[in-house]
Amino acid sequence: MRWRALTSGRTGQVWWAGAALEEALREAQRAFPLETGGLLLGWSTCPGSVVITQVIGPGPDATHRSTSFTPDAAWQEAQLADAYEQAGRRLQYLGDWHTHPRGTARLSSTDRATLRRIAAHADARAPYPVMALLAGGPLWQVVVRQQIRRRRPLWRLTLEVWQ
Repeated sequence: MRWRALTSGRTGQVWWAGAALEEALREAQRAFPLETGGLLLGWSTCPGSVVITQVIGPGPDATHRSTSFTPDAAWQEAQLADAYEQAGRRLQYLGDWHTHPRGTARLSSTDRATLRRIAAHADARAPYPVMALLAGGPLWQVVVRQQIRRRRPLWRLTLEVWQ
């Protein structure tokens, strides 16, 4: 029943560009059995409605471990700035994605705390951040959650892949 308490509540929809999802899956396979991840880019018109158009990977100097990873933050920031400019400043940072190799599709307490930190960080400009989780491997289960209220359950986003 604890699992339900962590994810119950409202649901929404996420549309993920097939090429961007494939990029995340390729990175997951490359790093397997170690954890990896990156950033999600796109736009969100309102809570519960998210479009993911691009992903940014961990970066060349990222550190990968079996149950965590540390991204190459400077590289990611440069990639984010470049993507933002190329999109005519119409792209948003939505949140993060990462893997749980050989693990479950449940967000950890660290993952949920990360979502709250993103929502509270004014410079992130992501008041309703998203976290995508790729679990398992080498076959991956993909789940996406969104933080809507600070202390409320996360919203489950139904995934639809578009070309």
